[in-house]
Amino acid sequence: MRLSLLIPTVPATAEQAVPFARYVAHDSQLSRLWQGQSYGLEPAATFAYLAGAGYPVPAGTCVLVTPLRHPAQAALEARTVAAVTGQPAVMGYGPGSRATQVARLGAAYDRPVDAAAEFIRATRSCLAQRWDPPAGGPGRGGERPAASPGYFHPGEALPPVPHPRVRLGLGVLRPAMARVAGEVADAAITWLAPAGYIRDTVLPAVDKGAESAGRPRPSVVAAVPVAVARRGRNPVELAHLSAGGHLVLPHYADMLARAGVDVPANDPVSAARALISGGGFLYGSPSDIAAGLAGYAAAGVDEVILNLTGVHSWYGTDETLLDLNDILAATVSAHW
Repeated sequence: MRLSLLIPTVPATAEQAVPFARYVAHDSQLSRLWQGQSYGLEPAATFAYLAGAGYPVPAGTCVLVTPLRHPAQAALEARTVAAVTGQPAVMGYGPGSRATQVARLGAAYDRPVDAAAEFIRATRSCLAQRWDPPAGGPGRGGERPAASPGYFHPGEALPPVPHPRVRLGLGVLRPAMARVAGEVADAAITWLAPAGYIRDTVLPAVDKGAESAGRPRPSVVAAVPVAVARRGRNPVELAHLSAGGHLVLPHYADMLARAGVDVPANDPVSAARALISGGGFLYGSPSDIAAGLAGYAAAGVDEVILNLTGVHSWYGTDETLLDLNDILAATVSAHW
């Protein structure tokens, strides 16, 4: 299983992302630098800045919301990231919350799963790229014909520009989206999902979708919030800083309920405690966290994105990088 790093803040300036790009560039254990949805700086622009500053690291997004962009613009941004970094890019998308859809589109998608599938197909069409199986893997290299679009017209391909491969991912919380990711995406990207839930619910649905489309299973990527236990730290506060905004959203609460984690929307303290006890937030010694990460590997996850936003929000960049260094050292000591 590969390990990657999420930029643990929404940068207000591109320079704020530099320490994390530098760490990924210099640490062979980390395979990719990821950024989530930003309402400040556009992630593609941040990755371009980092490449120009001397850190052309492999980049990914987890996940950008589809109400903010047309598939042609998504394709243009995606291939820009791949071209300026000189590295294959993984660009993840999702429909976002109903509130986001209403705020940006005037109305929510009536079928968010269908909208997400159409967005991936349309973006791939704009990139003029077919779905390719992993090297050495089985599959027929295509995908089943899509129904007539109801949300996103595929449009014409962009004029060709040489660039490394772009892989298109879907944010996955529940079985329906997981199955569609298996059908159309290159990666299924989870957020806050405990390892057992990925093993028992997400992976079987992804497998089923891939089988129905006659293609190999896409990679499964899990964004996992983590923090090292240190004197004076409060794990509940760190969990809330890291995930509180997601825990109040109905689709996250429903996913966690399916995983056996009760996160009441009107009680943020209890929700944060439940997330910790349910394995959705890894807190403890570096070796404890390494053991938790090993659980994701055992569940079949291909890549874990280390999310240290809680630590960064409270303690800043230096302690964030200290936690990261200690966690990576513990994974080496654990020999996995």
